[in-house]
Amino acid sequence: MKHIFTVLVCCIMTMTLHSQTTLNEIYREFAHESNVSKVNLNGVVMFFAKPFMEKQTESKISSIRVLSLEDCSDAVKQRFNNSLIHFNDDQYELFISSNEKDEKVRLFLKFKNNKIREMVVMTMGDSPALVQLKGKINLSDIENLRDGRK
Repeated sequence: MKHIFTVLVCCIMTMTLHSQTTLNEIYREFAHESNVSKVNLNGVVMFFAKPFMEKQTESKISSIRVLSLEDCSDAVKQRFNNSLIHFNDDQYELFISSNEKDEKVRLFLKFKNNKIREMVVMTMGDSPALVQLKGKINLSDIENLRDGRK
């Protein structure tokens, strides 16, 4: 009886873990699909770009990662959209969600020490994409963007 119970618990845990999708799993799964456009700007690139950026805030972006599936097949887009719908990572908080007729957008934030450490924008629809910003972003900067100020 113990053996059957153990197997049953393992099966349930496997199904639960399989239905949850993390950000890195999504990126790894789709980054190598054909016709995917991807951009990775890491700390070194951001350091060299610093002199060309306007200094209006104390926020610092350390890396940018973009995955665009606009030119992919409909089957790949559907799989990607489905993965984004099942995105479930306890490290991120849903900040904004928008559902339009042909497009859904989700903005997730990851906080540490009253600063946004990561911002993830997910778009689902005919032009699905994933954008991840890492750094130290002040909440006031997000409020200023929301209010239309720089």
